[in-house]
Amino acid sequence: MLQVRQISKTFGLSRAVNQLNLTVEKGQICGLLGPNGAGKSTTIRIICGVLIPNSGTVEIDGIDLAKNPSRAKQSLGYVPEGAPLPLELLPSEYLSSMASLYGLTGTQKKEAIYHWAQRCDISNVLQKPIGTLSRGYRQRVALTAALLHEPKLLILDEPSTGLDPVQRATFQSLLREVAEHAAVLYSSHHLAEVEATCDVTAIINHGELIENHRFSELMNKDNQTLEVSSKEVAISIGGEDLEELENGWVRCLVERSAEEIVELVQKNGGNVRLIQPTTQSLESRYLELILDSEAGQ
Repeated sequence: MLQVRQISKTFGLSRAVNQLNLTVEKGQICGLLGPNGAGKSTTIRIICGVLIPNSGTVEIDGIDLAKNPSRAKQSLGYVPEGAPLPLELLPSEYLSSMASLYGLTGTQKKEAIYHWAQRCDISNVLQKPIGTLSRGYRQRVALTAALLHEPKLLILDEPSTGLDPVQRATFQSLLREVAEHAAVLYSSHHLAEVEATCDVTAIINHGELIENHRFSELMNKDNQTLEVSSKEVAISIGGEDLEELENGWVRCLVERSAEEIVELVQKNGGNVRLIQPTTQSLESRYLELILDSEAGQ
């Protein structure tokens, strides 16, 4: 649904994005992660057609954004960070104008506004000026507007800002519903929320993609916490993060299956007293990758 190929963008002598590749398929919620200044906002603005890359291409539903921007953007819904809205309008007025921009008219327009206002839980504030609404409500008004034309690609920049825990749970449920028929690109600094919401992640730093993975691959990876009878044995089987315990025992991490570990330890004349499967959290993996990326600069 979204194909970003080798895009680069410079501002003067500063390179914000460097030959970035990114793919998000229909049915996926992709978390776009990276520290401040990593190039996330520039990437999103390029995908939305707000910025023109120096090189590379963006395709939305098979349509080249540079060659046919109007048609490509018909498949796009976008909620920018902070959800800037016209504060003097009522949500009903704003949604009506946005629906018209998307080409919705008559009964189709009324039904779209009614349906998405209910799904985003803003029906009770449609006749209140946007300027009087809380940050959470404004965020949901912006999300409603982005969904009116049922886009094939939904882009969200820090979308849960201002939402309370109940609203966040409802929001995550709504995203999964939307993702049944669309691709979702979700930029956020809240790693735990991304982990709970997204299927895949793209981690960028200094404008470059440093990892793209599915959560299922991260969580199903063989990664064992092991206690073996000596430091020498731990090293011989590829143990990492060694911690010396009592009576010569050593705790370490080994990226092998339990069966392989037992076989290797016995082969090297050692004993095992603990094998415990571990999973790497998104936060620990993210920090590891960012630190490695910074060290390589």
